[in-house]
Parts: sequence; structure tokens; C-alpha cells
Amino acid sequence: MTTVRVGTRGSELAISQSRWVCDLLSRAQPTWRCEVVSIATHGDLSPHQPMDALFPPDAFVGAIERALLDGRIDLAVHSYKDLPSKPTAGLTIAAVPPRAAPHDVLVTHRAVAIDELPNEFRIGTSSPRRRAQFRRHAPVEIVPIRGNVPTRLARVRAGDLDGVVLAAAGLARLQLRPRHMIHLPVDRFTPAPAQGALAVQTRAGDAFTDAVAAINDEPSRLAVDAERAFLGAAAVGCQSPVGALATVDGASIELSGQLFSDDGRRVVDGIERGVDPVDIGRRLAVRLCIALDQTP
Repeated sequence: MTTVRVGTRGSELAISQSRWVCDLLSRAQPTWRCEVVSIATHGDLSPHQPMDALFPPDAFVGAIERALLDGRIDLAVHSYKDLPSKPTAGLTIAAVPPRAAPHDVLVTHRAVAIDELPNEFRIGTSSPRRRAQFRRHAPVEIVPIRGNVPTRLARVRAGDLDGVVLAAAGLARLQLRPRHMIHLPVDRFTPAPAQGALAVQTRAGDAFTDAVAAINDEPSRLAVDAERAFLGAAAVGCQSPVGALATVDGASIELSGQLFSDDGRRVVDGIERGVDPVDIGRRLAVRLCIALDQTP
């Protein structure tokens, strides 16, 4: 048996995701025995730092990538949306396993309709995208919040917050089913690029890369490639107010994009279609950047 060291963050969600990837790998490569290695990242060690312009783009992945480059682990499992838009030299994404649901959910303290949120409804999120989307939707109060999924849910149960915005994929992977949960429509609340997708990262050209590719899901990868191309071409980091969601039907890709101004007060939306994910993402980004500049 070959022991394969799989690096990831130490959160319950990250460990759960990595174990799921290990199950896929053990079926694809029966001689592998995966060992999950938890690594503390800047984002984990700085739980009170605001996710603003000073927040490092690689806050949740940098320490893991350094461990991979140094040979302390053999591959890494990331929530793909945590990766900066610029790839890290010497590393490659060897596989994107089948993607989970990409949309956001609003978990609330009591039953409420998304189009009937009371004024000053207190919603916890530190995401600039989610903040901008909700302020566009209703006169709610946004409360910055950090921490893992159970910690955020606990604040809602305690009544400290009226609601909290989370990725549907994270709740599903942790097998959590809150009593009051609204699935947010993606046309108004377009998710973060690559949300719901995992990235299995290896050192470029090493022996693990081809073997890991056996668990790649091509439609998931094409969708994520389009969304990430949009993110990169918009010249913004992964903490900027940007939403993107692609769907793949055979060889055809449809990409929906949402781009906010830095202050979150102006927004433009658009759709691009084609067969080349990178070209689609770049074309939509150029079009929306021009439109945003012209939006008063």
C-alpha cells in the first residue's frame, strides 16, 4: 500500500470534504491509503480579521500550498472558491470531483420569506458579495461574522442573529438540516465562482497528478474554469463582490455573472454562452467591467 498524505484545513467541514475525496481516490487507486493532515492557515489563526482589502487572497490556502511545495504532503484538498484567481507556480489542479450544490442558503431564527424580510433584519456574513447582494435586496443589517459552520449556526439559534448566509454545499457535506432555511435564487444571489466545488491540488508534473485525475468530473471542471476565468479577467480577488455560475450541457456552456462596484452599491449582470470556458469567462468579464464603469 502507498500512503498518500492529504493536506487540508482543520475545520470539521474541511476534514469531511477531504475524507470524501479520499474515498473517491481509494476506489480509483486501490493501492493507496490516504492520511488526512490538518494544517492551520492564516484565516484559521486570525478569526477576527475583517475580510476586507487587507485580508490575504491566500488566507485559507497559503499554508497548505507551502506544505505541498515543501513535500510535507502529497496532495491538497481545497474548497475551490478559497483559491486566489492567480494560480500558484509549481502547483496544478489535478482534479475537480463532482460538484455539490453551488447556491447559498439563508438560515433564519424563525420562519420568514425571502421577499418579506423585516427592516433591519440582522444577517451574519463577512462576504463582500453576500453583503452587497442582500443590501441590494432589502434594507437589512449586515453583521460581520467569522468562524466555522456550527459556530455560525449557534449564533442564530441563540437569537444573536436573525439569520446567517451559508453555502448549501457545506451544510450538505456536514449533514446539517436547519429547521428554517431559505434556498436563495441564483439569479439574484449569484454564488461565488467555484462555490460547491473542490480542488484537488498536486505538484505540477509529479507522479500523483495523473493518478488523481481519475476522479476528475469534466462538467464540474468546465463550469468552474468558466467561473474562474470570469473572476480572473475581472481583475479582482476572491474576496471581491463577484458572483458567477456556469451550467454545462454537453459541449455548451452558459455562464451567468454578477459584478459589483468596490463599495457594493452598483451592480451589473450578464450571460455569455459558448464552448470554450476560458474565452466565455473573459468575454463576460470585459463586457460587465465596461458596463459597470458606465453605471451611475
